[in-house]
Amino acid sequence: MNLRLRAMVSGTFLSLLCAAAVGQSAFPVKFDVIRKSDVFIYKRGADGQTTPAGTGFLIAIPLKSNPKGSYTVLVTARHLVDPAWLGCSTIMPDLVLRFNKKYFDPTTEESGTVDYEFPGDSQKGLKWMEPKDDSADIAWRILDASKLKALGADYDALAISSFPRPEEISRIDTGSPILSAGLMTGASGRIRNYPIFKFGYVSSRPDEKVNATACPNGKQHAFTNWMIAASLVPGSSGSPIFFAPLVSGAKPSGETPRAVLIGVQSSSFPGWDIAGMSPIQFLIDSLKDAHMPDFDLSTLESGTPASR
Repeated sequence: MNLRLRAMVSGTFLSLLCAAAVGQSAFPVKFDVIRKSDVFIYKRGADGQTTPAGTGFLIAIPLKSNPKGSYTVLVTARHLVDPAWLGCSTIMPDLVLRFNKKYFDPTTEESGTVDYEFPGDSQKGLKWMEPKDDSADIAWRILDASKLKALGADYDALAISSFPRPEEISRIDTGSPILSAGLMTGASGRIRNYPIFKFGYVSSRPDEKVNATACPNGKQHAFTNWMIAASLVPGSSGSPIFFAPLVSGAKPSGETPRAVLIGVQSSSFPGWDIAGMSPIQFLIDSLKDAHMPDFDLSTLESGTPASR
């Protein structure tokens, strides 16, 4: 390559880098909030040892009785917390939610995390909430915020303004950029939690259900999933997935696209670098169907099957 051509190529490359940098600086995702809202989920065995299981994330539901207050709700994939649903097991193991400590001195402390114990079948009366539609791989429940604070957990929660409006969902299709943040086995909270961000694109929004299994001896199940072109590993099941307008493009009606929460990672197909995502509308519907008297969901518009 001659010097003139090399200079032209270098100049073009630098221009692209600068353009990307401008796009990144205007990127409307609050990465710190996502990191602090991510929850690493472990299973505790009979020997007391914990093993990485998956990911969850926190959302804040405002209170009708106190506009300044909110419920802290944990959201994850249903197959992580209801193994009997897909024929993987009839016993719900004890779970551990691992958070970073709010105050951590690595010079005097060996661990910078705290554990929120989540009994399974060993303690009755603890119920996960799921969408009415059995093809949705989503589950949620309210956490005890006072317990989190007493543990000294450093956490945040996504606001319900992160949920998309129907017209925003309708504009997201094949090729739309996405990101997720979740647990990666091997970087899973030995000293601190470090959510791994993965980037990709919407691959397909199929009208038909997608068959998949969640464990070697499990039954095939029909999931209502979007297909995501991203290499998402099993440990990130339950991760939040966002529409991520990284690159400036056409702005419908002059509106700048914003980052919104569009789903929960469900299944993965490693050989294809494809993952399945349960659309967020299932969660919105389930929150409404719960009829919690103090949930203030007034800002959420009703969805339709087409928005999935």
